[in-house]
Amino acid sequence: MPFKIAKQSFILAATIALIGAPMAHAHHEADSLPLFPRDKPDSCVDDGQQIRVTVKGAQHKGIAKVEFYKPHNKWLKDEYRKIRVPAHDEPFRVCINVDEVGTYAVVGYNDLDADRRLDKKWNFKPKEPFGAVNAHRLKKKKIPKFDQVSFEVGPTGIDVELIYVDPKSK
Repeated sequence: MPFKIAKQSFILAATIALIGAPMAHAHHEADSLPLFPRDKPDSCVDDGQQIRVTVKGAQHKGIAKVEFYKPHNKWLKDEYRKIRVPAHDEPFRVCINVDEVGTYAVVGYNDLDADRRLDKKWNFKPKEPFGAVNAHRLKKKKIPKFDQVSFEVGPTGIDVELIYVDPKSK
């Protein structure tokens, strides 16, 4: 009889553990996200030679990825630098130091499932919130060209806004 009770207790505990596991995994804590030292932003310094990006429109889920490009980088393929941080639904700031003044562009997306990739539909359009600095200047919601969203960084840096747009919204 004690063996039967112990076996039932084990089965119950195993069932609770299995049912509870997806719930615990569904809510990402910052420590459990796949972030690496190379993903870290630089410390923000007012008037420093850096790009200071305020990210808006993210969900408090997954990873916020921000990519920085220079004119000689292959647009949307070979970034100058990329940063990944835990996403927040309140506006947050990420910064990178730049080695020289000049022209740059910034794009990013909210990696909701934290798989380190932009999920796309069958037609290659994003399924996750995405955006570009200066995208408000575009007449159509489409992938911009570098020169449409680029900006100049001077010796005291620049403050820019990256607003993620949910592809499900109109």
